[in-house]
Amino acid sequence: MLAEVMRYGVYAHPGPGWTDGHGPWDGGPGWWLIFPVLFWLVVLSSIGYLIYRRSPVQSARSAAERILAELYARGEISEEELKQRRAVLRRKS
Repeated sequence: MLAEVMRYGVYAHPGPGWTDGHGPWDGGPGWWLIFPVLFWLVVLSSIGYLIYRRSPVQSARSAAERILAELYARGEISEEELKQRRAVLRRKS
């Protein structure tokens, strides 16, 4: 009798996300496994990007490029010199 009750319990509720194989959702846990992974991937990537953008090296490059743009706008440096200086600034150290 106990074995029959246990068998019915397993049949009635096969586990979280799984079905008994008789329906449209009988492929396993499904999308509920993917969404948390994608959520944390987006969160951690965003945090990494913000840390990168606020790094001292990136801030210094941005400030230097703004100064170069101002010099070019005032006519103090030529377009060729602007391109050369930007290339030097953007080179990986």
